[in-house]
Amino acid sequence: MLTTQHKGQVAILMGTFNGAAFIGKQLQSIKDQEWKNWSLWVSDDGSSDDTRSVTERFFSGAENSCTVLAGPKKGFCENFKSLIGNPAIEANFYAFADQDDIWHPAKLLRAVEYLQSLPDESPALYCSRTRLIDEHDQVLGLSPLNAKRPGFPNALLQNIASGNTMVFNAAARQLFLKILDMPVIAHDWALYLLVTACGGSVFYDPEPSVLYRQHNANVIGNGMKLTQRVSNFIDAHQGRNRHWNDVNFSFLAQLKAEMTPENRVVFDAFRQIRDSALPARLKLFKASGVYHQNRLGQMTNFSYALFNRF
Repeated sequence: MLTTQHKGQVAILMGTFNGAAFIGKQLQSIKDQEWKNWSLWVSDDGSSDDTRSVTERFFSGAENSCTVLAGPKKGFCENFKSLIGNPAIEANFYAFADQDDIWHPAKLLRAVEYLQSLPDESPALYCSRTRLIDEHDQVLGLSPLNAKRPGFPNALLQNIASGNTMVFNAAARQLFLKILDMPVIAHDWALYLLVTACGGSVFYDPEPSVLYRQHNANVIGNGMKLTQRVSNFIDAHQGRNRHWNDVNFSFLAQLKAEMTPENRVVFDAFRQIRDSALPARLKLFKASGVYHQNRLGQMTNFSYALFNRF
């Protein structure tokens, strides 16, 4: 093994809410990780089922530590933010975990090997493709393969770094701590934006590291159904995109001084689109260099520039 386990402590950050039906399989997959140097931190957001007791019993007497905390009861995003900002949680690396997925045994190993290959002081993030499963663990397919390289011009349009696959270093966490009290649309998208904006490294692993469960209780599902895509398009043209950008622009502006010079140019050009007349909007869209992972997504975002929905 190229890595040394004692230098790679991973704090697993899991947000839970009424997850008793599936959490046992997720906890077992964490327990079965090939990378053994980890601790589990669970923030339970007021579950009315057995989520908390199941978790505590599962790790009773286990070699790895498990700490169950009371969440802020302000939704999934604030729940994860409470873990990111908890000063008691100290590690070399941090991994987000959902309550109802199943991890590949080598998930942490693959992530840590990548992160340990980079300087500690440079923000870095690992994420991956996912394999989709239903409530009965039957495979439904794969999430889209993101072939274009991760980067800030991509992060401004979409999040390819699914939170349930994310593992990141302490330098990336420090970036998030600087905007911890500010609203974000989603904790994982915010981290992808921050790391790329400030010149950090993002590795998108094309090999799935997580079995991503799709069911009616998901807070955020995979969003691949045609009806969902049509609904998303309509919502975006009715103001959702502008709201999302309002939120993203606000916290990104706080770290503008830490952005790379190239990304400051991208950021300024993209922000100017909404305040410009039609010909200039299209020129700025092109000049900013923002890009989606697929052609349909790029065309959709071009329509947002055309009709001033950014």
